Amino acid sequence: MVLLLAALACFIGAYVQTAIGFGMAIVAAPILFYLDPALVPGPLMVVLLVMCLMNGWRFRKGLEINLLAPALLARIPGSALGVLLLALVSQQVLAILIALTIMLGILVRLKDITLPMTRTNMAMGGFLSGVMGTSTTIGGPPIVLVMHGADIHRIRANLAGFFVVSTMMSVAALALGGFLSLDHLKLALPLVPATLLGNWVAAHTLHLVSKPVMHYGSLLLCTLAVIGMLINTFS
Repeated sequence: MVLLLAALACFIGAYVQTAIGFGMAIVAAPILFYLDPALVPGPLMVVLLVMCLMNGWRFRKGLEINLLAPALLARIPGSALGVLLLALVSQQVLAILIALTIMLGILVRLKDITLPMTRTNMAMGGFLSGVMGTSTTIGGPPIVLVMHGADIHRIRANLAGFFVVSTMMSVAALALGGFLSLDHLKLALPLVPATLLGNWVAAHTLHLVSKPVMHYGSLLLCTLAVIGMLINTFS
């Protein structure tokens, strides 16, 4: 039952990420943490890497390397700090970090918050994405905040490219920090097919789903997942 629910969370997360450019970790992380804390961050990061590689290839023609360079460089020290947080904080604190990160993502989607896509802002977004992404697997909100005002196709393509490299960084950082082992890979393996299926279904059915339904439905799911995760952690 746990495996089935975890796979369903990854399927929905993969669908959302393919549709809007980010969101898999926001959807899946709290649910997986609720089901089994061992699934976050290591196994989910591996599953997320599979998802990012697929979308990176799909949207490769729209990548802007010069735009992404400051964010990717700044993500390196951010990832190191994320590993340090994992070594220092308890599971309860990690749950709070995940909840706060998700609520930031929800705020970005609800409010028309935009920042200019300068090199400095991209670097800040990349650094914070490294910290959050490595410690909680949810690294999207900071970089989305910077890109939020751009065209949706530009956002989707550049987020796909950013997440390919940044997720690789987080996987490497987790492995070097001792938070990604063979046991974690075994936990991730059963979740990969659901992720691939979610990506495939999204690519073929996005034209059938209205944007408001996708937008507010994913936000509602995120909010309910956060509440459930916090109740489970502190009960």
